[in-house]
Amino acid sequence: MLRVLRRVGIAFGSLVAAWLVISLVGGFVLPFVGVPFRPTDPGATGSSSAIVGLVTLILGGLIYRDIIRREQPAS
Repeated sequence: MLRVLRRVGIAFGSLVAAWLVISLVGGFVLPFVGVPFRPTDPGATGSSSAIVGLVTLILGGLIYRDIIRREQPAS
């Protein structure tokens, strides 16, 4: 039970970290290179919000996989 709860916490943290990275890159770095970025509204249903959500899920999954891969197996 504790192992499952720990993995759910890692998954949630990975998604939060991915969302923060996407927000930072989109909101801070992209305007400096001349690419306009307008954050999506919480209720937006446009294709841009779907792309941002998909990229966030993919990046979160990669972060999760890396954390689990580096985890030492219990002896």
